[in-house]
Amino acid sequence: MISPDLLLMGGSAAVSAFTLWRWRRLDGGTTPAVAEETAGVPVELGPAVSIVTDSAQLAVMWPALGLGSWETGFPTITAATLTEAGMLVEVQILGGQSLQHWANDATREVLAAYFAVPEVRVTSPHPGFVHLELRTVDTLAESVPVTSLLAYGVDLEAVPVGVTEDHDVWRLRVMYSHILIAGATNSGKGSVLWSIVNGLGPAIKAGLVDILLGDPKGGMEFGAGEDRLWTDFQWTATGIITMLTSAEAEMQERAARFKAAGIRKFTPSADEPLKVVIIDEYAALSAFATREQVTEGLRLIGLLLTQGRAVGYSVIVAIQDPSKDNMPNRQLFSTRIGLRFDESGQTSMVHGKEAADRGSRCHMISEATPGVAYVGQDGTKDFRRVRAFWVSDTDIDRIVDTYSPALPDLSPQADYSGFDPDDLGDEPTPVAA
Repeated sequence: MISPDLLLMGGSAAVSAFTLWRWRRLDGGTTPAVAEETAGVPVELGPAVSIVTDSAQLAVMWPALGLGSWETGFPTITAATLTEAGMLVEVQILGGQSLQHWANDATREVLAAYFAVPEVRVTSPHPGFVHLELRTVDTLAESVPVTSLLAYGVDLEAVPVGVTEDHDVWRLRVMYSHILIAGATNSGKGSVLWSIVNGLGPAIKAGLVDILLGDPKGGMEFGAGEDRLWTDFQWTATGIITMLTSAEAEMQERAARFKAAGIRKFTPSADEPLKVVIIDEYAALSAFATREQVTEGLRLIGLLLTQGRAVGYSVIVAIQDPSKDNMPNRQLFSTRIGLRFDESGQTSMVHGKEAADRGSRCHMISEATPGVAYVGQDGTKDFRRVRAFWVSDTDIDRIVDTYSPALPDLSPQADYSGFDPDDLGDEPTPVAA
């Protein structure tokens, strides 16, 4: 029986295995070893397990899929592991092959059809090998409600915003980073943004983080935090440009102070908080702003992106159309989150050329799973598949009520009913008789 943890597949010669299989099949019976290996395996993985544990079937499959032949040899399955989502198969590929030979859409589709599973993903753990993820279960199919965080601390370089498909916590680096969130309408951009705010909540309440938020869609999405959660909140073209202008000027002033004081690394404090500039759907400005305003806004965002990280300014932009015209500075975002797209070309706009071959398939995310995304990070080639927390209207009210900084008490602190504003205390005091 196949081990639930690990099944090792030997690299015996394909010709010998195939000849032995043909000899065993002369009586028309089934191969005993294959029947034993498939016993107790989930029914949806039965065909796949019977194939990967049978060298004879593999000797038929590789030529049929164009991944091997009797002349050039066959790839070797070195290990197979049952996982929560299906099965992970490690393959030593042939000389001359690359990840692109295995990871393109056409090859993945025929692999899925041959193994009789809904989806096959292909990654390369190290040179000369690929991992085939035979997936029969989507571990991100169910939404996860946003969690209530303890109000006494948060790591600004590991802010919890959702879950990974391995059921780990999805954490985002906000401090020392810039984040681009892109996706079609109703793909879950709002959930990602509110999950980030929820994760930052304790630091916002403590005065360690200031949120400057521009909502060019009219302010309805984030208006609940106006005058409470946001340090600055703008929804008009003029207001957003003014906010960005002030942020850029304050960034330059902070940089000058740090230089004069010899400060090399920013550490947030109540006096010098982390400034998080959030723009929800910047391209919406083009619907009602002048061309000059749109151009100026992009210039200011570019300055914040190139100069802000070192002095405690982080930029988060959510956008529907990630084309170069709408966001020419997208390469300056160190973290790029791709939600559902309608076209494969949009995936490449966010995650780069050949992103699909490296595991990012935003254009294949279901409309039934808003908040599911592929995350790319500077310095890594692979992508993580994640899902942002589901944030309801009730959750938004809770976030605002819980994490809004306390407003100063401007009410009278004593009884001033007998106070005479005309009495300046400079009249002589009568002398007692």
